Amino acid sequence: MHRISRLAGILGCAATLAMVGCAANSSIAPTTGSTVPAQAGAKHLIHYMPTRLTAQNNGTYSGVLFIYYGGPVLLDPKVYIIFWGYKKYGDPDKVASLLEAYTKVMGGSRHNNIYTQYYDIVNGKTNYITNPKGQQGGIWFDNTNPVPANPNDAQVAQESLNGVAKFGYDPNGSYVVATPHGHSTQGFGSSFCAYHSSVESGGNLVSYTNFPYMPDGGISCGSNDVLAPKDESGVDEGVTIVAGHEYGESITDPDPDTGWYNFQHGEIGDICSWHDVANVKFGKKTYTMQPMYSNASESCVQGYK
Repeated sequence: MHRISRLAGILGCAATLAMVGCAANSSIAPTTGSTVPAQAGAKHLIHYMPTRLTAQNNGTYSGVLFIYYGGPVLLDPKVYIIFWGYKKYGDPDKVASLLEAYTKVMGGSRHNNIYTQYYDIVNGKTNYITNPKGQQGGIWFDNTNPVPANPNDAQVAQESLNGVAKFGYDPNGSYVVATPHGHSTQGFGSSFCAYHSSVESGGNLVSYTNFPYMPDGGISCGSNDVLAPKDESGVDEGVTIVAGHEYGESITDPDPDTGWYNFQHGEIGDICSWHDVANVKFGKKTYTMQPMYSNASESCVQGYK
């Protein structure tokens, strides 16, 4: 089977809910690395990235292993970014240009090589995640669909499907819905910085990310976390920190929590959230990143091999 049974998934979710005390309202994030049932429109669970203040893990864990639960991974990953209403509602901190530049060079990097130790198993065959260059699949500035003041998950999920209609369906695609300045989902900056989930379209699983306007979250979501590298400003550091976190988790667990998961620590980014943030080289560019968890070394790392 390509994924675990729904009963196993439900039991796993129940264990998570019991452990972290998830709220029933998925527009307000629970504690670190937890999942909650998605609102109407999303297929399975929402998995949140905590803020600097709500993160519980401190990155010092060792001897932890993430387990494969039988679901899909993105073997040949690509990211498709939907800048929803950016031109209408504004981009005062130039998030779009930064996110475009970062995603253009992340493929083939040592940082993204972390994910190549993870895999799926289909019909008894083990398939490892790859790290090709050119992982930016497409950019779309959608200025036709109005953005609610506080878009809920169903609206974000629908916008990701609008992106699928625009770009085409990619089974290895991570569809990122970037909402503009002043138009973020309720709870952003106070209880979460971003999240990812999945939605079904024509029988196809679509992995999508709700990516709010990160500078609006201030220091809670990464602004001025460390001395900014020359390729981004201090106020924008959260853009690459959070984007890297969500992309890595979307690759290894696109349908939470059926891929690589640990029911105590969440996904491979959660255990390292807001710990040892550093400026990382991507070819000739440098961006601020958090480490991700390596099963190979049983630690948080900024690169692999």
